[in-house]
Amino acid sequence: MSQKNQFIHKNTFLENKTNKTNKTNKTNKTNKTNKKSKSEKPIRLIFPALFLFVVLFLFLLAIPFALNTAGAAASDSYSTDLSGSAPQGGVLLIVDGMGSYYIYPELTAGTLTNETGNHALVKTLPRIWGDGYRISLMKSPHPVTELGHSTIVAGNTAADSEMVGYAGSTLMDVFADEGFLCIGVMQRGDFASMRQKFDLILYDETNSVNNMNFTIQRNDKGEGGGDGDNSTAEKAVRQKMIREIEVEFEKLKNNASSYVSSKDTGDKYAGYNRHALDAACAALSVMEKYPGQKFVIVISVGAVDSTGHYRGYYAYLDAVERLDKDMEKLFNQCKKNNFILAITADHGMSFETLDKKGGGHSSGKYAKTKEATNIPFIIWGPNVKSGVIDAAETGQEDITPTFLSLFGIGTAPRFSKGKVLPAKEKPTLTIEFSKPENVRILKDGTEIFTASGYAKYSISGLSPGNYKVMWTAQNEKYTQTECQIFMEKDTVLNATQYVQKSIFSKSGVDSSSESEPNPSGTDFGWNKTVFTNKYVVAALILLINLTGGVFAYRIYKK
Repeated sequence: MSQKNQFIHKNTFLENKTNKTNKTNKTNKTNKTNKKSKSEKPIRLIFPALFLFVVLFLFLLAIPFALNTAGAAASDSYSTDLSGSAPQGGVLLIVDGMGSYYIYPELTAGTLTNETGNHALVKTLPRIWGDGYRISLMKSPHPVTELGHSTIVAGNTAADSEMVGYAGSTLMDVFADEGFLCIGVMQRGDFASMRQKFDLILYDETNSVNNMNFTIQRNDKGEGGGDGDNSTAEKAVRQKMIREIEVEFEKLKNNASSYVSSKDTGDKYAGYNRHALDAACAALSVMEKYPGQKFVIVISVGAVDSTGHYRGYYAYLDAVERLDKDMEKLFNQCKKNNFILAITADHGMSFETLDKKGGGHSSGKYAKTKEATNIPFIIWGPNVKSGVIDAAETGQEDITPTFLSLFGIGTAPRFSKGKVLPAKEKPTLTIEFSKPENVRILKDGTEIFTASGYAKYSISGLSPGNYKVMWTAQNEKYTQTECQIFMEKDTVLNATQYVQKSIFSKSGVDSSSESEPNPSGTDFGWNKTVFTNKYVVAALILLINLTGGVFAYRIYKK
């Protein structure tokens, strides 16, 4: 073979070998690609399967929570009065500057120069506290008008006009949430944030006996009522009531000058106070026609304070006595209709001497005196203790929680630091849960109350004594928690502080176990031997988990 042919043959051989190699490599690469593609397909399917599994898991996990909380928003609290004497409404009368040392027989007022003073000759007030309850020693932390009124309505010694303006900060806010109509008649303490808390208020812009300027302010407070589901007819009736009271206030506003027309200074100051009392009585007359509507009226009369500042000790006693006489009409109207009447003051009054014109309560030499800081607190009404004089030392911040409790309301303003005083014959039990529960209450082995489906219960009219309170969570038929309580005054039972230990077996209750307080606030559990709805849900969740796991594993294997 020639050298040229040998070269051509060699090149052909190499070319064939190269083509064969390239073809093999290409085939191998294609096979690997196809193999990789086939192996990635089940992996891609795993992710949607896992996603579906997680969604199902979370959905089923939410079922027990949905069962426990269903209906909580729609029916969150329940109130009842077992005595059947729940009052329709009440009046809180704040007498600006009336100190308890001038009206309580067991206290004696003095002056800065150590002179011994006299008592005002009152007749109506002893009638009220003779059939009611009064505190002998109650102190105002700040003997100043604005701060005194703020402390009263907020139940907090640090309260001022700014705090009063916050949402939920006053007794009027609590009453409004409970469906009460809130009416104000104020000659003092009527700053802007206070006035905004009323549905309707009549007030004097000048706070002056000699230069009166009465104004009516109507506030749009939404639909009214605490449950938010008032019918159109109920809203219309509510607006009709407010309008009727507004008409009465218009008459008194236009006729105000006649109350202070006397040339006698004492008559003039007394007439100023009488104007506020008559306005309150007119509002009560309207409310008498609507027995289904709950209400509260807050009154502030200012002429006792003005008299003390400008006219001296003896004129001050005279102003208290004239007010006491004019108070009789208000008291009789409350008594006739079983309306609550509570009387207090923002601060007292102190005098340097018996003969000197003018006294004080807020400046340095007066502010720390017992005459300036001690105020009365007198209550009359259904379910109020009769003829009781409480000698405990109390504070002005206790007025609001105590006044609210007289209506069976266990809620206090959001910043309240006051306590409920034992003014009631039959106290109220408030039970608070984290979710709707079924409740039973027994006294001496007899069931006196049962209800279900609420997260908060307020039961008024309970006689003092020992009670057994039992509750079961909704949708848990065989578990129970119970505790023993002694009732002598209003009590709040925070049920989240108890761990469930009493167990319903299918044959009855295992009474050998008891509930115990749990400081950490752990929610209720359930015993492993008891079959409840939660176990059904748990088993269902486990079954779905296993099914989802098997499904994902089979896809992976394919």
